[in-house]
Amino acid sequence: MPPLPELVEQGIRRHRLLLDSQPLVVGVSGGLDSLVLLHILVALAPRHHWRLTVAHFNHRLRGQASDADSAWVQRLARRLQLPCIVDSADVATIARRERLSVEMAARQLRHAFLAGAARQAGSQRLALAHQADDQVELFFLRWLRGASPEGLAGMRPLSPSPADPEIQIARPLLTTPRQTIAAYARTHRLRPRPDITNDSPDYLRNRIRHELLPLVERRYQ
Repeated sequence: MPPLPELVEQGIRRHRLLLDSQPLVVGVSGGLDSLVLLHILVALAPRHHWRLTVAHFNHRLRGQASDADSAWVQRLARRLQLPCIVDSADVATIARRERLSVEMAARQLRHAFLAGAARQAGSQRLALAHQADDQVELFFLRWLRGASPEGLAGMRPLSPSPADPEIQIARPLLTTPRQTIAAYARTHRLRPRPDITNDSPDYLRNRIRHELLPLVERRYQ
């Protein structure tokens, strides 16, 4: 099998996710997937003349750990000599005020920030690190919430931002399993920021990831 950067590059060309010589905003949380995506795009950028900008949104859900994530991403961007756009919001407070789930409020605020970051950078493309396991989790998440057949279709490699249809979201890792991404990180000694909320049973997506999917795999292959 070709190396992961080559597979990503092939997917970018096949789906026309990114065009040569265009500015590109990369959403970076500091977690495994976004760190690997940034590492790969930085490696491919000279060949395609992409002008990368890092964007990070602080949800303020983990106190000092969230602030430390923001500082870490900014240091990473400086080390890579990339511009970095950062913002934050008290997602939990806004979720209570608007009577939304924390997950929904976080999604809306994050997408609004990322679309704004793209406009600030003069870009019509956002690269996000959704991967194959996210796609499976999203299917079950929508199914459990009673989505229509059309709603179960999942994410596409390229789609409009829900916050601004003029901004396109590119997902270069969408067909890549989490296991492959983790192996790439180990090979290149990338050390992502830990996020304890990924293990919290308070969030439906986490219960799908840690409870439902292992059951489906174990009982139904």
